[in-house]
Amino acid sequence: MKKAVVILAGVLLAQNTLASKVVNKDVTFSEKTYGVYSTEMTVSVKDGKIESFSAVKGCPGNLAAIGKLLPGMEVTKVIELLDDNYCSDVPLAGYTSCMDNLVEMLKKHVTEEGKGPMVEIRKAQKAAKQKVAFAGHVCSGCGLCQASFS
Repeated sequence: MKKAVVILAGVLLAQNTLASKVVNKDVTFSEKTYGVYSTEMTVSVKDGKIESFSAVKGCPGNLAAIGKLLPGMEVTKVIELLDDNYCSDVPLAGYTSCMDNLVEMLKKHVTEEGKGPMVEIRKAQKAAKQKVAFAGHVCSGCGLCQASFS
């Protein structure tokens, strides 16, 4: 019986900790993306859940599907599921994605754990990338020389 109470207390504490990450439960924002084909994302959050999501440009089928899947999901769950999700066919291939951009935006606007505007985060990462010299070429992250960002 005592073990069950301890386990239940641990579960409740974990849920409470996760829920406490949501600082701004009601917020709507639009922000420019960086390193991907979509150019801007707009997200509305109500009561700590995604109410709506839309993106300008990008991969229309995938982003439309995401726009249908996200409404009603807890922001913390979206961050957990989509963090570190990378595309292989974008300007910063293997380094970011639309959903990775979305996660950083949610961290900034909702949980206040973000590092700042998406453009500034990606520019800083791009500036810190690993430079590979190959016949006078400095890595742009295009993937042709198999180099990666550090």
